[in-house]
Amino acid sequence: MNLSEKIDSIALKVREVAFKLERLKKENAVLREENKMLKAEVDHLKKGSTGAVSTDNYNNGQQASEDEERVKTEQSDKLRAQIDQYIQEIDQCIEWLNNN
Repeated sequence: MNLSEKIDSIALKVREVAFKLERLKKENAVLREENKMLKAEVDHLKKGSTGAVSTDNYNNGQQASEDEERVKTEQSDKLRAQIDQYIQEIDQCIEWLNNN
């Protein structure tokens, strides 16, 4: 694979990562809005009812939100690592170009 092909491959990978990042940002915004609405609904239910059922539902929702946040953090970390790898490859190509 020649240098031009490597650079094109890296550029393609960077675009793919950028696309995935944008998609995740949009998904995150949707999930945050849904989470906001669910919290408002929980608050409404808590004010209207003090039974154990509403507390259990709130706790389950809280756990689900924490799980979703953990998954999002893991995905973000993977994307950052992938971007860092691409940057290293680009730096190596630039260094190679400068030496030749």
